[in-house]
Amino acid sequence: MNYCKPEIIVMKEDFILTQCEHCGRIGMMYGQCMVSFSRLDFKGFCLYIDELSFEGDFSPFYDGVDRIVLETYHMDIQFTLLEEEFYRLKGCLQEAQMQLQIYDLLKN
Repeated sequence: MNYCKPEIIVMKEDFILTQCEHCGRIGMMYGQCMVSFSRLDFKGFCLYIDELSFEGDFSPFYDGVDRIVLETYHMDIQFTLLEEEFYRLKGCLQEAQMQLQIYDLLKN
């Protein structure tokens, strides 16, 4: 594929999710970070996030602030989020999954 033509699936506050019309790759922008996924990896990422809770998975950081570290499907990329940021992302991902299902139904 020579180019991607992303369609916006969800745009909410500092969260944007797109999907390329041609190759199907998912682009997720949250805050100042942007990560792309295959559709399968995005589904896995959503399942992973859904199973986490801030209370059970946070770590104290050097500055004395508790954060949760989120792995991505990119070995060198992790997110560190405060509790409010984590739950906002979790909610946006749940909405995004629902919107992707609707998108798929409309495309077929």
